[in-house]
Amino acid sequence: MNTSKLVLSAIFSLSAIYTSAQPGLTRFDVNTGTAPSFPLHITQFGTKIAFYANNGTKGWELHTTDGSTAPVIVNDINPLGGNAISQYYINPIAQLGSKLYFTADNGISGTELFSYSGSGTPLMTPEIESGTDGSAPDNFVTLNNKLYFRARTTTEGYELWCYDPNLNQNTRLTDINAGADSSITGNIIAYNNNIYFTADSGLGNNELWMYNILGSTASMVMDINPGNAPSNPQNFTIINGKLYFTAEDVAFGRELYVIDGNNPPARLTDIVAGGLSSLPDVPKPIIAQMGTKIYFSGMNSATEKQLYSYDPGTGNAVVAASVNGTNTSEPEWITNYGGKIYFTAYNDTIGVELWAYDGSTAPSLVFNLCAGALSSNPQQLLPVGDDLYFRAIDCNVSGEEMLKFNYKKVSVANVSFKGAATVFPNPAKNTAHLQLQLQQPETLLITITDMHGRTVYASGFKQYAATNHSIALPLNGIAAGNYIYNIYNAAGSRYYSSKLVVE
Repeated sequence: MNTSKLVLSAIFSLSAIYTSAQPGLTRFDVNTGTAPSFPLHITQFGTKIAFYANNGTKGWELHTTDGSTAPVIVNDINPLGGNAISQYYINPIAQLGSKLYFTADNGISGTELFSYSGSGTPLMTPEIESGTDGSAPDNFVTLNNKLYFRARTTTEGYELWCYDPNLNQNTRLTDINAGADSSITGNIIAYNNNIYFTADSGLGNNELWMYNILGSTASMVMDINPGNAPSNPQNFTIINGKLYFTAEDVAFGRELYVIDGNNPPARLTDIVAGGLSSLPDVPKPIIAQMGTKIYFSGMNSATEKQLYSYDPGTGNAVVAASVNGTNTSEPEWITNYGGKIYFTAYNDTIGVELWAYDGSTAPSLVFNLCAGALSSNPQQLLPVGDDLYFRAIDCNVSGEEMLKFNYKKVSVANVSFKGAATVFPNPAKNTAHLQLQLQQPETLLITITDMHGRTVYASGFKQYAATNHSIALPLNGIAAGNYIYNIYNAAGSRYYSSKLVVE
């Protein structure tokens, strides 16, 4: 009897797939039950989704799913019981050609570069750092059928490397900071047929560099923060053939920059004058496009983070929407999915959840997986066709797992409910009353948002009996104008919304 097959079968059986009560939501439970699997580095691999997860017995190992069946472990790469990957790596998985390349530790050679064809056993590429230390490759990008990444050696530190699958060869491309000190600090992207990255020449001046593929040379693109002070470029995003990113300057703080392929980097924003940053210093995705505008996580003079938009036509950057009134909403993981901007954000009443914004009406809460102010904390958003994969906590069912949301399986209109709602008086001032008729008990959240999507009132989730209710909506302190009042159910789906005029 083949013992290894029995063991592998047992590993596979730990995963399951469930359809959530929330419309359009599917949960992939790698560590079944309430224990979390903490999925990492969710990546598209052909028609599958690849990611690291901990099934509770094997540590973090590579898994795949076709989106309709339970995830399976690719291989127990580190059979000694350790993790094959760490959460601290950045973009350590990428598809090149028909193969998946990823970082893994087999327990013998340290963390090195592996390839996987979709079947069989993953293979380690030629070892970069001999011995058990490992080269820790990450920040993968592909260009011209080659894989570019940063990796470390004892003698050169972190530098830019390239893997050529035709030669099965890893080659170091740079040694910007001579000797054992590292130069490549991360944030690598392929743009305009070259490789752009953040590097330190040895003076502590992390700046934007470029590796010229044809000339095989590396050079600083621009000293954005003059002298030895670092600008620490990050958040690289390509939109309409241009490279957007954030960088620091002592005179402006962290702002939004762009490269058009022909000219030096240009600063686009200075929302807060006097050297204060207008964008947060976070490595997560905070820049995306919808229509003609660029959306990003911006800050005002009180360091309150909101969803901003930048119009390339006018050069204006303004608050696009807030889900937490004038308080900070901390938008992150900003992604264009289904023609809308999806992002995670914080609300004082419901915690960190997933929101959607269409550019004109108030942002809508996509779901609320944790009651009250507990956060489901969605992250690692990956749009694939009509599906959005991400990691989140389902407080009512399981720990932190990978989920999939399909917007087409949720009606664009409000989710119907057994009841009726109206506000009186309307127009109103000081106080309005929501007249609510319920035919069954409900847990509801009532919000008022302005026409920019900023929440000016939130009731918190409350239980209501199956009867008629008159719910006071306090309007004191709310400026005169047009607003939207919204009613959400316990799952975070919007039941009803309509216009409210404040005099």
